[in-house]
Amino acid sequence: MALPRLNENSQYELTIPSNKEVIHYRPFLVKEQKVLMIAYESQDRGQILLGMLNTIEACVKEEINVKRLSTFDVDYIFTQIRGKSVGETSDILIKCENVACGTDNEVKINLEAINVDVGDRNMLIAITDDVSVRMRFPSYENMLSNKKLLDPEVSESEKIMELVITCIDAIETADERISLADESEAEITGFLDSLTTEQFDRIALFAMDMPVMKYDAHFTCSECETENVKALRGLDDFF
Repeated sequence: MALPRLNENSQYELTIPSNKEVIHYRPFLVKEQKVLMIAYESQDRGQILLGMLNTIEACVKEEINVKRLSTFDVDYIFTQIRGKSVGETSDILIKCENVACGTDNEVKINLEAINVDVGDRNMLIAITDDVSVRMRFPSYENMLSNKKLLDPEVSESEKIMELVITCIDAIETADERISLADESEAEITGFLDSLTTEQFDRIALFAMDMPVMKYDAHFTCSECETENVKALRGLDDFF
């Protein structure tokens, strides 16, 4: 007689921040947790991201291409799945903002209260009267295919440039649309190098101000009783 399989049906639903699509999911099980633990123990950013993506694919009922979802969509979906799997709160250490204190405080974060505000984003940035840059929200597939973005040895300035490139979908004029996927690295670098600082900053601002998971943690310092508000931004801040 075959043993029963438990907890394999979807039980919860959430709305994907970027496209407002409703999906259904279940908590991750021991088989997925094993993969995640191995990925986290490796301390390899690429392996951790793959573990997150594989967990989402296993736990979401609908067929979605997780590698094409934006990074903030993946972060949000994974956080909600984790919340239903190992507890809907996360205990993190936050330093007191009082410079005379600086005590580490254990703060409980309600994962269900995390939100991602996408808002109205201008995805077409005019560079000149004739040339515009079509932007996109990068996916973890984009990140995984760009070794520089995951390399701890690469400088922050170089990572910013790579992130900007990752966020550009196409160059558009009145007569044509040039997809960056069809262009060489040399051509892309040549285009960016030809911009003025002001023109480049318009593109860079999009990359540096992308939607992200947010939560304002309020707590009273256990040592000096200072009232603190810590803005948590992005997946790494919550675990």
